[in-house]
Amino acid sequence: MITGLLATVPRVLTPLALLAAALGLVLPSSTLAAHSDLLLAVLVLATALGISLTELARLREHVRAVVVLSVLPLPILVGAAWLLGRPFAPLVRDGLLAVGLSSAEVASVGLVALAGADATIALGVVTGSLVLAALIGPLAIGWLSTSSVHVSSGQLLARFALVVIVPLIVGVSARSRATLAGRLVALDAEREGVAALTVAALVYAALSGAHGAHHLGGALLASVAFLVVCACVAQLWRQLDGRRTSAIPGAFTIAMRDFAVAAALATQAFGMAAGAVPGVYGMVMLVAAAVAAGRFSSA
Repeated sequence: MITGLLATVPRVLTPLALLAAALGLVLPSSTLAAHSDLLLAVLVLATALGISLTELARLREHVRAVVVLSVLPLPILVGAAWLLGRPFAPLVRDGLLAVGLSSAEVASVGLVALAGADATIALGVVTGSLVLAALIGPLAIGWLSTSSVHVSSGQLLARFALVVIVPLIVGVSARSRATLAGRLVALDAEREGVAALTVAALVYAALSGAHGAHHLGGALLASVAFLVVCACVAQLWRQLDGRRTSAIPGAFTIAMRDFAVAAALATQAFGMAAGAVPGVYGMVMLVAAAVAAGRFSSA
C-alpha cells in the first residue's frame, strides 16, 4: 500500500508543494529549516539512483547542447539575479542570488517528458549543472553578496561536495551496477515518489525559516521577476535552437532553476531566513512549469 501511494506522489507534486508552503508558514519547523542541506542530499541521491552511466553515454550525439546548457545559463542568470536583487532587503537579495547560482531543476526531467520531448537531454543537463553549481555556488556567493557569510567559502564548498557530489556519484554508481540495476528499475516509481516528497519537504523547510509573512511580499515579487527573466532566456534558446531535439529540454532546464540547491546554499551561507526566496520561487516555478508542460503536451 505504501509503495502504491509513493508512486502517485509525483502526479500531485504541485498541490503538495503549495500545501507544504502553507504549513511552513503556519506550523514551521526550525529543525528542518536548519537541515535543508540534508534533504538536498536525499533528493540528489533519489534522482541519481535513476541515472546510469549507459544513459549518460547515450548523450554523445547531444554533447554540445548538454555542455552549453549546463554552463552558459549560470553566468547569465547569476547576473540577472544580482541585478534584480539590488532594490530588495538583504535577505531577499541574498536568497535570490542563491537561486541564480543554482543548477537546472531536477523536476525539469519529468516535465520535459510530460511535454513530449527528449528527457535524456534534460537528464544530462541536470547532472552537469548540478556538479557545476556545487563547485561554483559556495565560492561565488561570498564574492557576490554584500552580506556577511556565516561560514567560509571553503566550508561551504566542502559541505556542498558532501551533500551534492557524493550522493550523485553513489547513486549513479549503484544504478550502473548490473547486480543492482534490475531492482532499482523495479522501484523507479517509488523512487520518484520519494524524490517528490523530498521536494515538498524542502519547500516546507525553506518557508519554515521565513519567520511568518515578513519579507514574503518582496520574496514573491523577486521570485516572479526572476522567473520572467528565466522564461525569456528559455524562449530565446527555443528560437535559436529551431526544431532540434534540444529545443524544449533546453528551454525547461533554463527556465527551471533548482530551488532545493538554492535553499541549501542560502541557509548555509546566510541563515534560515534566507531560504524564504528559494522556497517561494520553488512554489511559483513548479506551478508555472506544470502549466507550460501541459500546454506543450497538448500542442
